[in-house]
Amino acid sequence: MAFSNRVRGALTTTVLATAATGFLAGCGADEEDDEQVAYCTDEDGEIVDDDYCDDDYRGGGGLFFLYLGAFRPGLPVGTVLPSGGTRINPTDTAARQRYGLPGTGKVTGGQRVTGGIGSGSGGTSSGS
Repeated sequence: MAFSNRVRGALTTTVLATAATGFLAGCGADEEDDEQVAYCTDEDGEIVDDDYCDDDYRGGGGLFFLYLGAFRPGLPVGTVLPSGGTRINPTDTAARQRYGLPGTGKVTGGQRVTGGIGSGSGGTSSGS
């Protein structure tokens, strides 16, 4: 069956528009799945009070980390996070900024990571 150039053009445009919409929808879903949040945890990955990960904290009593991963926001203190996230020392200003967190101050538990290399899936650890 022969189609006119006008019909072929309309079909091509429709197919390309549909493909582009599907591609963009897929990109958006992946971006949301890869979104990371930060929690203050102890060395065992248990969420602790945010005060321990304030870069001004001078209390001692263990090692604390800003733990980044594809976790849901709103997890309570005491929740043990699964492995696979990225740990950074809360006093390491450069590392905090590399991972898309503010360089100083307290990081609120469940804070979304807005950019940097921490915005993809984690898996590496930085020093304590």
